[in-house]
Amino acid sequence: MIDVPLTGPQRDFVLSKATHPAIVGGLGSGKSRAGTFRAIVKLLEHKGLNVGYYMPTYDLLKLRAMVGIEDDLKMLGLQFKTNMSEYTISVAGYGSIICRSYDRPERIVAYETSHSIVDEIDTLPKDKAALVWRKITERNRQKSPTPNSIGAVTTPDQGFSGFVYDRWVTRADESTELIKAPTHSNPYLPADYIDNIRRNYDPALAEMYINGEFVSLTANKVYHYFCRETHASSRTIEHGDRIHIGLDFNVGGCCAVVFVVDGDNPVAVDEFVSHDTRDIINNIQSRYSSHDVTIYPDASGRSGRTNASASDIDILESAGYRVDAPSTNPFVRDRINAVNSLFSHKRLVVNVDKCPNLTQALETQGYAANGEPEKFNSHPAIDDWCDSLGYFVSRCYPVIRPMTAININW
Repeated sequence: MIDVPLTGPQRDFVLSKATHPAIVGGLGSGKSRAGTFRAIVKLLEHKGLNVGYYMPTYDLLKLRAMVGIEDDLKMLGLQFKTNMSEYTISVAGYGSIICRSYDRPERIVAYETSHSIVDEIDTLPKDKAALVWRKITERNRQKSPTPNSIGAVTTPDQGFSGFVYDRWVTRADESTELIKAPTHSNPYLPADYIDNIRRNYDPALAEMYINGEFVSLTANKVYHYFCRETHASSRTIEHGDRIHIGLDFNVGGCCAVVFVVDGDNPVAVDEFVSHDTRDIINNIQSRYSSHDVTIYPDASGRSGRTNASASDIDILESAGYRVDAPSTNPFVRDRINAVNSLFSHKRLVVNVDKCPNLTQALETQGYAANGEPEKFNSHPAIDDWCDSLGYFVSRCYPVIRPMTAININW
């Protein structure tokens, strides 16, 4: 027998007999560890059956889930084989843990499982999370001597308006079990870990990410810390300034917000609208030709095309501009948190005279009924200006979820 040190919430989730258990917790509370260890326990219950493990991206699966599963299998003394091209871990004499990303739910096909774990499902809007849950349910059909189960491990990112609150609180039934895991339930964290979270998040969200509590994300406007008087600046572009441009591609009007950085604090100093990518280049050349320019665009520009031969980002790079774009856009909630964090600490200011459209957007964008920021079909619209701001801020000033390496003697 091997004594596996688990926190109380981790143990409750790993051993839960519910058809749909969920561990909802703060950052660093050990949710994912609970998820990967439950996957192993379920795999070992009955030989020849598979378990599914799902995360938002394949990078997260490779760097977090699969590494954690491998470490625990070694600790348990079990022989296994990892197939990185197929994202599977097969345990000798048992079955396989099949790891899949749910960024494209339509690709959750062509395999079967008996039990599944869904990691960070509340990062998704409610309707997409519900679709992912349905697709996983369709795969979870191997006949098992014990009832098939699907568990969730997540922070409550969508608050009261999300899928997790709806399924495990509003519509809770005999099949569900909700387990809370506050950050302080993990005794292996550094002493200053919780303080670091408080410094990184605006106060309205810090408690959600510390105690794992559901909070209202729709009671206020999206950028509720922005105040025209508090965050106004008269700063303009000066000789020698390095220029940073947040850019949102749209058919009918591409929105650009222009920044300079004083010390380590960004200042929005200008804005402009362009008809297409070629017009963006013309605007930059006419306005900022003597400055060093870096562009932080919507990642969809890697596939969007002004012409048949080159993507929008390719065109910007071919014009000689430095382009800093991730392979995919960060989650909308992460962009909002990054911007609100800067506003709450008075690190981000705006020249409201030079940026009237951005200022209006920050003052007026609210949440739609589904809990997501309002979106508009015509362009440019207020959400386009906020997106332009968010692409730059989330790339250069991301909210860092504190990480820690834990060495445990089993």
